[in-house]
Amino acid sequence: LIRKIGSGRGMVSAYPRQLESLIRLAEAHAKVSFFNKVETIDVEEAKRLHREVLKQSATDPRTGIVDISILTTGLCAQALKKLIQSKGKTPALKYQQLFLLYMFSNFSLFFKAVTKGRFEEALRALADDDFLTVTGKTIKIAVMKC
Repeated sequence: LIRKIGSGRGMVSAYPRQLESLIRLAEAHAKVSFFNKVETIDVEEAKRLHREVLKQSATDPRTGIVDISILTTGLCAQALKKLIQSKGKTPALKYQQLFLLYMFSNFSLFFKAVTKGRFEEALRALADDDFLTVTGKTIKIAVMKC
């Protein structure tokens, strides 16, 4: 039930391992402070550290925008969206063309294990935001109404 509630659009779920990590961080902070038990201040510091790490690891270095899809897909959906928008009023792009454009526009991705599966996850994230639709080998860009 908790995962179902947290799986909504724009939501980030806390999994048992993350909660256990927060507990260990709070315990470690208490020990460093020479306390025998965990106090509220230790929990607050653990939350602050966790939030800071999440923010640093999910920030697109090119745009400075926090994008959780970096963590979930291994690619940055915001960077992919920007690349598509830079193509002007293109109503459709070929899948392979967009994949290659994305790879060449993010040269550092050549040094990471980028797969088409992860690329497709980024496409699905943009499709969930109603930015595009994928039909076969064609990616259709949604027309935004003002």
